Amino acid sequence: MDYLPRDMAYLQAGVPELKEFLLSGQVYWPVSTRGYDLPRLTLGGLLLASRRLSAAAAPVESLMAQMEAVRSGWRVAWERKAQREFKARFRLWREYLTDYRRDPEGYADAYRHEVRYRVMLQLLDGELPARPEEGQALAALDQVLRAAFEPGPFLWEGDLQEAFPSGVYWYLYGKLSNKGATHE
Repeated sequence: MDYLPRDMAYLQAGVPELKEFLLSGQVYWPVSTRGYDLPRLTLGGLLLASRRLSAAAAPVESLMAQMEAVRSGWRVAWERKAQREFKARFRLWREYLTDYRRDPEGYADAYRHEVRYRVMLQLLDGELPARPEEGQALAALDQVLRAAFEPGPFLWEGDLQEAFPSGVYWYLYGKLSNKGATHE
C-alpha cells in the first residue's frame, strides 16, 4: 500500500487544477505539491490513481465528485485531452516493447513499472468514443506482448487485484520472459 499516500497527494493536487489543465494545450501538466515529488498531471494518471485509491477504500468520494463534475462540464475538452494522451502513452508503450524485443534480458525486469502505460491506455480508451484504427494498433501491440508473456501472479499490491480483473487487465497477471518471445 505504498502507493496510497502518493496517489492521494496526486489527486488532491491535480483535481483542483483539472479544468485549467483540460483547457490548456498541454498533455502533461505540472502540479504543485508539498512533500511529494509527483509526476505531471495527466488524465491517465488521474484515472489510475483514482482507481487504485477506490480499490483500497480510501476516502476519495469528494475528489471523485469534483473530477466527475469537471468531466461532465467539459466533456469535449476531456475527450480531446484523453485522445492526445492516448497517442502519447501508445508511443511510450510501443517504444518499451520495441526496446524489450531488441534486448529482452535488459528490459524484462522493467515490465512491472512500464506496464502502467498499458493500464493507462485501457483506462483512457474507456473515456473515448470507438476508434477502430487505434484499437487495431493496440491489439497488434498486445500480440507482441502475448508472444513473450508468462502468466503468473498479479504484479501490483494484492489489494488492487479486484480493481484490475484478469479478464480485462490480463497483462497485470504475469511478466515478460527475459529470453524474449516464444516461437512455437
